Amino acid sequence: MKGGYELSYSKKNFILQGSGIFSKNYNKIQELGAGSFSKVYRVQNKKTYEVFACKELARSKINNMINFQTEINIMSKCDHPNIIKLYEVYEDQRYIQLVMEECLGGTLFDRLVKKMEEEDETFSEKDAAIILKQVMQALSYCHNQGICHRDLKLENILLVSKTKISPIKIIDFGLSECIQKKNLMHIITGKNYGNLNMSAPVGTPHYISPEVLQGKYNQKCDIWSAGVILYALLVGSFPFDGNTDKEVYKAILKRKFSFDGEEWKSISYEAKDLIKHMLCDEGKRYSAEEVLKHSWLTKLSPNERGAVNKINTKTLENYKNSNNFKKFVLTYMASRLKEKEIKDLQNIFLEIDTDQDGTLSVDEIKKCLIILNKKNNLNISNKEIEEIFKSIDINNSKRIEYTEFISSMLEQSSYCKEEKLIEIFKLLDKDGSGKISKDEIKKVLNNQKIREEDLKNFIKKFDLDGDGEIDYYEFVTGMSDVKN
Repeated sequence: MKGGYELSYSKKNFILQGSGIFSKNYNKIQELGAGSFSKVYRVQNKKTYEVFACKELARSKINNMINFQTEINIMSKCDHPNIIKLYEVYEDQRYIQLVMEECLGGTLFDRLVKKMEEEDETFSEKDAAIILKQVMQALSYCHNQGICHRDLKLENILLVSKTKISPIKIIDFGLSECIQKKNLMHIITGKNYGNLNMSAPVGTPHYISPEVLQGKYNQKCDIWSAGVILYALLVGSFPFDGNTDKEVYKAILKRKFSFDGEEWKSISYEAKDLIKHMLCDEGKRYSAEEVLKHSWLTKLSPNERGAVNKINTKTLENYKNSNNFKKFVLTYMASRLKEKEIKDLQNIFLEIDTDQDGTLSVDEIKKCLIILNKKNNLNISNKEIEEIFKSIDINNSKRIEYTEFISSMLEQSSYCKEEKLIEIFKLLDKDGSGKISKDEIKKVLNNQKIREEDLKNFIKKFDLDGDGEIDYYEFVTGMSDVKN
């Protein structure tokens, strides 16, 4: 088999669970916040000095361990630029720690309050559109993967940075629902198998849809919540309010809100029209895809054009011909890169993803490469395009996921410089011995069932001296060799 032993894996394989003693690997720098059941810290990895956020939960305060495990499973599975990244899970008798990417901009709720208090204004329509588009792209991905968030609110949207217009990340999947069977069929066929039917009355007052209160709903409850968020971003208040939760629920069930206030006079008809299509009966409510196609969003937050011209087809060709272990390293690297490091690659991904479902189909890749063919006088055949697609689709899902795509594009960037390779080598070299062993590869992949012979074949191209391990010289040589 060309390129060596083929091992199937995806981003979720790199989420390390039960990976040792937290304090041996991380230092707590400062406490960022605390709730009834958890605390959030800024932490630093002792090996790489990278900084992350860590959510620490006391086991004694976790009421439903099954629901908590569902949250971890969903976060591990999600692979989208606007959904928070989970890196590691540590567990002991007292605590569970979730190591996640750090977002320095705080919550969207805090940003809105600050704007109203310090600047006496809310978000402009353009800024609100940029934020909503990212939220809807994440929801489109989730809904197509069979996931319903069920607690979307301003407090569960983080800003990556403190800049005026920051990328956003959706967090807290503690109340989320994942329909495994439909999700499995989606992965196999690439088709969306319709609505998720749920009944549990969960969520946060002000954001809950009427059908959730009535006990029969589907994933469109998230669209309602997003409509509430858009309303609040534009005018700084909720469409359905009251002095008590009971009064809020009564207002929601009536489904009546207005644009009569003074603050609405400067808001466009298009913005109001979109809100009407989000805060309406479930049967008439837009899907995530329909929201993304609305004229207000496409006009104020258009898709970037021309990003695909930055693709170096030779990089894709090199990736296609790389051995499986090199692809494994690139995928692991891609899973840990910060969004600011891969912004250009993210823009390319989002431009290729024309149906905005958060994954790339073979047809979307074909359209992209056909454009490059015409503009650069290339001669990439359909067969070659399909081979490139298959080589990037590491987990054989018939779709290219976000991390898979980023990994295929890394060689054309500066991300494979020696300082990044040193960092990744240290992470793979779990025991700090100066060599990557087969057992350490098993741990990174969370797969203890890989056969010894298969592992030997997997690392064969890198293991130059045949001792069954990869030292740093072999690692750098293997990553630098274009023939690998």
